[in-house]
Amino acid sequence: MEMVKRAILAAGVLTAMVSVVFLSGCNDDETPAIGFKAETSTVTEGNTVKVQFSSTLPSGVSPVIELGGTATEGTDYTFTIDTKEITFTVPDDFMYDPNETIIVEITDFDGNANVGGKSVHTITITDKDEAATPGLRVELRWDVDPVTSGNQPGDVDMDLFLWIEEPAGSDDYELIDESAQIGNGFEFVFLPSNNPANYPNRAYGLGYNYYSGSSNDLKVNVTFKVFKGNIDGGLNKLESSATYTLANINEWNVTEDFYIVQFLEKQDANFNNFTDIFVPVSGSRAKKLQAKLAEALKEKKRRN
Repeated sequence: MEMVKRAILAAGVLTAMVSVVFLSGCNDDETPAIGFKAETSTVTEGNTVKVQFSSTLPSGVSPVIELGGTATEGTDYTFTIDTKEITFTVPDDFMYDPNETIIVEITDFDGNANVGGKSVHTITITDKDEAATPGLRVELRWDVDPVTSGNQPGDVDMDLFLWIEEPAGSDDYELIDESAQIGNGFEFVFLPSNNPANYPNRAYGLGYNYYSGSSNDLKVNVTFKVFKGNIDGGLNKLESSATYTLANINEWNVTEDFYIVQFLEKQDANFNNFTDIFVPVSGSRAKKLQAKLAEALKEKKRRN
């Protein structure tokens, strides 16, 4: 169980901080017993659920609650309290997680009220990605100026390439997938874990190609999200970042130059040994860069 929470009234809404009672007085002649109307409820990621009290809280009364369950407050959910209910907001994390729970218990009241029946309520969070194909989603985003552009593509066009080591152990790579939208939209590829014939356990390489644009200080961010598996044995999300310059611009369809800037390994539903992003001096240093990354991958495996 988490620490005891006492509610605060702020602009008509209560949030979980320290104890402050609802405004105005109460009738000392009656002491109501208050719990929840129901003992269970469900909510799907990206939605809210309202857990109603068995009766409206009298003036001057605030609940003391304890929170438990497998979900994490602040990450998996937030909540507010008013006189009628506790509202839980569950964001969509865009990743596969087994169903989680929030357990909320009324343990006491600040003010003139007693804990009534149904004092414990269990919320089951249904994962929005329950039916998702297992595997690893790679998202390539960039931001010309985080302050002014608000994480938008701007005039930059980047492309994303996925390579597989073929044959295994050779340090030679073949292109197997790409996301090369015409224009300046963000890019993503998906590496499934349930298709060993086409995507076997192997080392994979990723190329983040600066195709065109005017930014000489391009902030590049790559997010890895795993569905029904793990990253490095326990994570479900990983991020890498780097800075590209105009020297990295490479119109690959004209030059026919490609480069791999990051490696990882697939082992069934697990993805491991992610290297850092190695930004090439220019878009034409493919073979030297690939050799450098291969050595970095071997060194990381040795350390692990």
